[in-house]
Amino acid sequence: MLVEKDTTLLIEGYAKVKVKGEAEVFGCRVERLEVEKGKIVPLYVLEDSEVEITGNYISVKGSTIPKSWNELVELIEQENYKKIVLFGETDSGKSSLATYLANKLKGGKWIVDLDIGQADVAHPCAMGFGYTEGQITSISQVKMIDGFFVGVVSPTGKESRCLQGVANVFQKLEEIRKEEYVIVDTTGWVKGKKARAYKLAKFEIIKPDLIVCFGDAPYYLKDFNVFKVDSFVLKKRSREIRSEIRSRIYESWLEGGEVRRFKVGEIELGNTTLFKGEPIEFLEGVLEARVLFAEKGYDFLNVCVEEEVNVGLELIKALLDVYDVRDVCIFSIDQLKGLLVGLYNERYLGCGLLRDINIESKEIEIETPVKEDVRKIEFGEVKLENFKEVTVRVP
Repeated sequence: MLVEKDTTLLIEGYAKVKVKGEAEVFGCRVERLEVEKGKIVPLYVLEDSEVEITGNYISVKGSTIPKSWNELVELIEQENYKKIVLFGETDSGKSSLATYLANKLKGGKWIVDLDIGQADVAHPCAMGFGYTEGQITSISQVKMIDGFFVGVVSPTGKESRCLQGVANVFQKLEEIRKEEYVIVDTTGWVKGKKARAYKLAKFEIIKPDLIVCFGDAPYYLKDFNVFKVDSFVLKKRSREIRSEIRSRIYESWLEGGEVRRFKVGEIELGNTTLFKGEPIEFLEGVLEARVLFAEKGYDFLNVCVEEEVNVGLELIKALLDVYDVRDVCIFSIDQLKGLLVGLYNERYLGCGLLRDINIESKEIEIETPVKEDVRKIEFGEVKLENFKEVTVRVP
């Protein structure tokens, strides 16, 4: 079909697009485009063009990019702001604005993705950063250079680990970046006492030149340099759609995985207490289950049983008292199968799935597409069943 210039086609995924003429998405010229399910992309036609769309769309006159976004680009270049943080609720348009800035700002840009729930540069449960010169239709096209495996999809209750990740990511970034822009995408957790404390602690680490706020800035940002922008959101995504998007990302990051065997001692285990204590004798009668392995550490007790067993709160309290520990984990190997893990050498390499643990030989089998040498494996707190997250208790 022939589309007149100064027209925006709002295309809902899943869709395929071909353009003969001149058109752009968030400032990136395109000839072909695939729109993922759950996303809506604005194709702005610059000159009269032939456009072929397989999928649903609506046509509107003019550009749908908010005027405030263009004003933001001018402000950043005029004031030479280098470190820009995007702040807003879930589905406010942070990733879209990050893409627009990556295309419109001159020179190189570092994209830092701290959104562990709806990750683009890394995968869900991880933070990541990469470099781009622009000409992208989504920040998911930015290849991860390094990152930090968090192991959960929400910072709620895991603020300390997430802040550790933010500090780690920015330490690594500052070692390699020069004078390029840094565009930081964050989670949509912005309301409530804990969210406020988390955001403020995060900003203390990042030290942004400018915080870009979608809508009116909350009171707790009064001491920061803030610029207000309008949202670009046509339809809020449901929890089910966001989960489906995460599943597709997991699948793409794990595609082509092969089972690799690692021996504890030759590699380091992180974000877990497994194999970090001294073996102890544990009476099987206490649990009415066959005990394969038990260990006690400085402040923990781990008991591996042959089959999953239900343990009452009173017994847990008794074990805490008898062994003088602060944490008791009673688990079976089967419970941990499918656990999402992160793999490192000098940098974060990517993720994998735990397939088996040999207690006697202290060997761990991981299915992963990562081919590089691995020095550390970090345990997550979710396992994947058909690429859907299931929370699991991990030692």
